[in-house]
Amino acid sequence: MKLAKIQSVLYKASRLVGDVKAIKNGTFPQRIAQRTIRRAANRMLDKLFKI
Repeated sequence: MKLAKIQSVLYKASRLVGDVKAIKNGTFPQRIAQRTIRRAANRMLDKLFKI
């Protein structure tokens, strides 16, 4: 298994652990909203600075 694949699996696992923790704390909707806003902002910045 390549290092990039291992890294990808670890990041996905940590995100799932964070989601479980957010569900227990009752902050899951805010977490999803922040993730959606972050993705939209990144897409806009990519379009803005695309060469």
